[in-house]
Amino acid sequence: MTTTSARRGWHRPVRRRDVALVMTSAALIWVALMAAAAWQVREHWQSVVALRHQTVTLRLPTGMPARAEVHTPLHLRLDTRSKVAVPIDQVVSVQLLNQLSAQAVINTTVPVDTSISFDQDIPVSTEVQMKIPVVSWLPAMNVMVPVTFNVPVHLTVPIKVQLPLALDVKVSGQVSDAIKVPVRTTMHLTVPVHATLQADVLNRADFNLVGLQAPFDLRIEQAEVRTPLRDIEWCYSIICVPQEPQPREDQGRGR
Repeated sequence: MTTTSARRGWHRPVRRRDVALVMTSAALIWVALMAAAAWQVREHWQSVVALRHQTVTLRLPTGMPARAEVHTPLHLRLDTRSKVAVPIDQVVSVQLLNQLSAQAVINTTVPVDTSISFDQDIPVSTEVQMKIPVVSWLPAMNVMVPVTFNVPVHLTVPIKVQLPLALDVKVSGQVSDAIKVPVRTTMHLTVPVHATLQADVLNRADFNLVGLQAPFDLRIEQAEVRTPLRDIEWCYSIICVPQEPQPREDQGRGR
């Protein structure tokens, strides 16, 4: 008896149930991908319509809120004198080129601590009166004898004293370096102002249209109308009835 082994892998027989399951799964995945792509396009894409040289007739409804802006150019000549207070707090370098003269008064005490040495021969010249007895029975004779000699003197005299000094003298000199002068003050200045001013004055007014407004024609030279796809109503039948647009608070506001 011959036994046939069951086929495995790609060589095994395919059942109809497996084929139907694979086709159904593929269809579901394709539908999910298409739905995701459609949602992406609807939420994030927009349609762009280019308008060139289009004539439009516009009628404004009654009670429509509107805003008007009026630009008015303003020309003004300004001639005035303005008072300005300028605080100054800085250090100024001053270079003196001329010679300076001043009267100086000196009143002080000068200490003196020194010694004086004296080494010299002092000549001495004088006359000496002498009594000389010649004979015993005669009175003595008065004789003037001149005497001349030199006296050597060697001495050192210490001097230590406070010497008061009072002087009133004129001094002069020249400053070579720059002098740093701190300046801290407030200057009150009057500044003349002569200028021409030009400005644009913008006036805005909000109002509502009253009564029937006649239609007027507009010509669009060039414009692009961008509309998100999510705001476009889709029609799935042969006859489509457009829905009335919902009024918005900011719709119909113009300039």
